[in-house]
Amino acid sequence: MRTTLLLLLIIGVFCTNGKSQDKNYAHKVTQELASKEFFGRGAVNNGDILAARYIAMAFKQLNVSPIGKSYLHPFEISINTFPDSLSLKIDETELTPGSDYMVGGGSPSVDGRFELVHLDTTQLQNTKELAAELTGKVAVLPAIAEKDKRTYELNAEGYIFTRAKKLYWRLSDAVTTRSYFYFHTYDSLISNAKEVDVKINSVFYKDYKTANVMATIEGTTHRDSFYVFTAHYDHLGMMGDETIFYGANDNASGTAMILDLARHYSLPENKPEYSMVFMAFAAEESGLFGSKYAAENPPIDLSKIKFLFNLDMVGSGSEGIGMVNAKLEPKADSLIRVINEENNYFTDIRSGGASCNSDHCAFAEKGVPAIFIFTRGEEQPHYHTPLDKGKLALTKWDELFQLLIEFTERY
Repeated sequence: MRTTLLLLLIIGVFCTNGKSQDKNYAHKVTQELASKEFFGRGAVNNGDILAARYIAMAFKQLNVSPIGKSYLHPFEISINTFPDSLSLKIDETELTPGSDYMVGGGSPSVDGRFELVHLDTTQLQNTKELAAELTGKVAVLPAIAEKDKRTYELNAEGYIFTRAKKLYWRLSDAVTTRSYFYFHTYDSLISNAKEVDVKINSVFYKDYKTANVMATIEGTTHRDSFYVFTAHYDHLGMMGDETIFYGANDNASGTAMILDLARHYSLPENKPEYSMVFMAFAAEESGLFGSKYAAENPPIDLSKIKFLFNLDMVGSGSEGIGMVNAKLEPKADSLIRVINEENNYFTDIRSGGASCNSDHCAFAEKGVPAIFIFTRGEEQPHYHTPLDKGKLALTKWDELFQLLIEFTERY
């Protein structure tokens, strides 16, 4: 039934009218990838693999060729997951996962009631004296203490890190499990509380199988020289058995963009002079593992990549675009600004230096000319919460699409 439904989704999305770019098409892709059918595109219920198969079928429907024998390029990661019931009760108040709190990615399974001990960071100067008092208890500390090594000298049963606002989930700490559980919540929900009831059912996979998805369109003139477009398709998946992190902007939007570009170049009238390569990466959220694997096991000769664009969170644009690694690519940076000035695509372009904050990094470190582009704007304010869902604004979708096309024609 699930396979049949996914095929119907794909047929509905990819029966399109042949326009160079189509915002309605992009809306369909982002909404399907960010639907319940893919469980947040994480490891729970193999949501990432379901999404990978969807993307592979999309490339096939577009008559875009796989790289090698298959669109899917498998690899393994270690990942901690929370597929079952999850509960956090402060005194007698049950909190809501995904909005009131986030479970720490490396938390083990636990079920119990614990006394809370409220601390501030100045008390971390006396961890040896406090450790005896915290046996079997949970330490409550400001979020800044999470990165302080002294915190874990307290040897508490668990930790709750507090913030005033902007709670978000991450999985970069989910590649292993800790000897303690931990949560993140708001100061206002736990101040003066005395007890906490915790229930976590975690499942750790040492060798979880996932896959990148790759496709190519051969150039008419320069077959052995490549423009590469990348985006990670995975997201955070599920926190417990009810809370889904849908990841519409992060990064169904970037995935939709590379599919839209593949569709453009697959049309007979748009056949490119240079070969085009499209890479949709898995396991970005847990540590950029998909792109690292691709860079270490390249499906094409890295030295023949003319330029690589990584597209991550491109669902807005009212405030312009940001470009990571652009300062290391002055020729590309300059051309993008010239194209933008000629066409008035974006009101503002911000060029940044090197940063390993997305999937361009592994390639840039190997000498591949690369820029990571994201759009900016308050119309897409939700980051790493369950609210990153629904119909995206795609404010500057057409403009970014055209900028990328023009770049490949002039670089």
